Amino acid sequence: MSIGERIKKSRNEKSLSLRELATMVDLSASFLSQIEQGKASPSIENLKKIANSLDVRVSYLIEDEEVKKNSDLIRAKERKFVESVDSNTTISLLTSSNIEKSMEPILYEIGPGGESGRSYYTHSGEEFIFILEGSLDIYIEETVHSLHEGDSFYFKSSQKHRFKNNSDRRAKALWVVNPPTF
Repeated sequence: MSIGERIKKSRNEKSLSLRELATMVDLSASFLSQIEQGKASPSIENLKKIANSLDVRVSYLIEDEEVKKNSDLIRAKERKFVESVDSNTTISLLTSSNIEKSMEPILYEIGPGGESGRSYYTHSGEEFIFILEGSLDIYIEETVHSLHEGDSFYFKSSQKHRFKNNSDRRAKALWVVNPPTF
């Protein structure tokens, strides 16, 4: 089942019309329909908004039900990921969503110009970022933090935040979120 099909399934389970969900996440109903049909790709920001509005984790929208397992071992070739063309970003889950956990480790690969979205967002919890390759600008409130390979950064998720790769190289970052939002 694709991400779009899972969004539609969750929307129907919540008895929400396409228009109602679109209003909740501040997207047009036609764009949301294209996402559900697999004809468009949501930004990271919009994917999170959709998951929150449907009261599911982003990992639910990414993972195949049949491959979920109650394990703490994820082989590189078994990793589930989602590519956001709009954000020029790939997100890989480093744990199964099927296990109880208090943190969510995620691997982000952000292409040149890639970003979380044009708007800031907030949620409860805290985040830790470690830059594996390249560089990434993290916008917290009114401050920009330029992180480079080997740098790490911690912040409270209740602060307005977003990210953008302003370089001409791909950036790769290990991101840990507590509590899990993915």
